[in-house]
Amino acid sequence: MTLTKAVILGALQGVAEFLPISSSGHLVIISYLLGAAGEGDTFFPVVLHLGSMLAIVIAYYEDVLQLIAAFFVLVRDLFTGQIRRKRRSGSRNYLYMLIISLLPLLLVLPFRDRIYKVFSSPMMVGGCLLLTGCILWVSRMAEDGTTGMADMRPVQALLVGISQTVAVIPGISRSGTTVAVAMLAGLRREFAVRFSLMMSLPTILAAFVLEFWSLLRINELPKNLAPYLAGAIAAAITGFLAIRILRGLVRSNRLHVFSYYCFVVGAATLIYFRFLF
Repeated sequence: MTLTKAVILGALQGVAEFLPISSSGHLVIISYLLGAAGEGDTFFPVVLHLGSMLAIVIAYYEDVLQLIAAFFVLVRDLFTGQIRRKRRSGSRNYLYMLIISLLPLLLVLPFRDRIYKVFSSPMMVGGCLLLTGCILWVSRMAEDGTTGMADMRPVQALLVGISQTVAVIPGISRSGTTVAVAMLAGLRREFAVRFSLMMSLPTILAAFVLEFWSLLRINELPKNLAPYLAGAIAAAITGFLAIRILRGLVRSNRLHVFSYYCFVVGAATLIYFRFLF
């Protein structure tokens, strides 16, 4: 993996992670076009996601601090036996709903690598991008909901969590699918974006720790870390800018404009890799 390819893929990751066009799907396509398919091993995309995580933390640092504080208060209340005596705060409910939303993902995590291998061909990615386009097109029917952090319900959290689980498949946009489902489930548009991004943080962090530990155990960590670092920095910078664009699109109920992009890229990918590649 050269430094130039790493920066290109990192910048692409940052943009595609938050704009509803599927970062994993685009990484598959661009890797094939650049002749880098299989070069970066499984550690490279995880490091790029770590850059995306940094972008989320910077953009929503207040939410991150609020959730961390709610977690430690929850732990304290569990040990002191006060958890049933206290009225649930908005931040406490926010934390509960995030935990519930992650439950469906636990069912597929053991099979994540197998799923990725099955669906990581350009042809499969092209088809999944068309599906993402359909999801985004349907999102335009969502009215601005009334549900926020204090009154979000477990069924809403589960629906959003299931949509994140489906987005494990390359070509299915995680941000587009989760935000669209959250809005259709009745969440306020602004909170739908916040919840979607906060939901990704523990997932990204867990994937990084597990991959790092597995490579450390077999002594196969990359010797040249420069491309990984450059890719992560590029992902963080472009990711932060993409988050701002995503918030504006959702606020104005224009998330569906990216359905056209997904339709075009999905169809072009199918045609190119079927007849020209």
